[in-house]
Amino acid sequence: MTDSNPIIAINQTRVANRPETYATMMKVGPKVCITTASHPGFLGFEQLIQTGIHPMAGRFGGGAVDMRKTLNPMGMYQYTVWKDVHSHEEMHHDNFKEIYELCGACMDMVVEGPWEPYYEVIKSDLPQIMSMTDVPQILGDSFAKQEQVPKVALSAQRTVLIGDHWIMHGHEDDFEKGAIETLTWMKENVPGMIGWMIMKQFGVSAIGSFQPDPEGALKQTLGANPPPYNSNYGDKVHDTPPIPPQTPTQYLVHMEWESPDHAHMGLAHAMVDYELRQIHNKGVLAHLDRGPYYMIFAPMMEQGIWRKHLKH
Repeated sequence: MTDSNPIIAINQTRVANRPETYATMMKVGPKVCITTASHPGFLGFEQLIQTGIHPMAGRFGGGAVDMRKTLNPMGMYQYTVWKDVHSHEEMHHDNFKEIYELCGACMDMVVEGPWEPYYEVIKSDLPQIMSMTDVPQILGDSFAKQEQVPKVALSAQRTVLIGDHWIMHGHEDDFEKGAIETLTWMKENVPGMIGWMIMKQFGVSAIGSFQPDPEGALKQTLGANPPPYNSNYGDKVHDTPPIPPQTPTQYLVHMEWESPDHAHMGLAHAMVDYELRQIHNKGVLAHLDRGPYYMIFAPMMEQGIWRKHLKH
């Protein structure tokens, strides 16, 4: 794992799509973020709610770009960004009762999860998040420095695509090279693409995934009476992920687009543009054990200063 970038823990759940779910998220979510932000080593967060999938030329034709009303359950991904694994594990240890009470109160909307893998950032070309009032200054600064006009990532007004890719053993380097070439081509040539990031899973947090020891598992209630901090990997704070990484190796490709329509048409370039199709076929598809499967998300809450810590 590289030392140049922060690590990202993504808490992944699938939740019931009903009005009470949104009310709970807006009530509990900020409190969880405030608790998490109290710990050293925390760099920022991004909470995403799933709004659909990319049908990928009909392979997933039962899905659609806009499934806000019909997708049930729907995915909820919360990125928390950390200096290192120890900081994240220590946060869960030191705030176990508070996090248990807050997250436990959400369990009546959870259909699957939580599951909290760790990811290292292999490569990133994401711009800073800003509001519309920031745009003139950003553009003016680039003109003054005679730099290329930057892409603009507007706060809470972007579409995020997350692509799940499982890679053949021994093909990881080739996939990374091919994915970077594919995404670089798309950002340079496809309208509406804002930026991208490639993440590689390197393990899973047991406590972050609500995986206590057997006694704790049987005592879990909806937020009340937290069991002792413990998992099948013990009650110590870990410096490395206690649950080992997935095999085949999982990569997530995070893309940001101006809108769902831009994302839908933009990703399709990998199938219909001859030049890009050759790059993507040889650099990405030829190395897959499973995938790609692209989920479409909308930002709900975000604190994107963590992007300043990313090394491009």
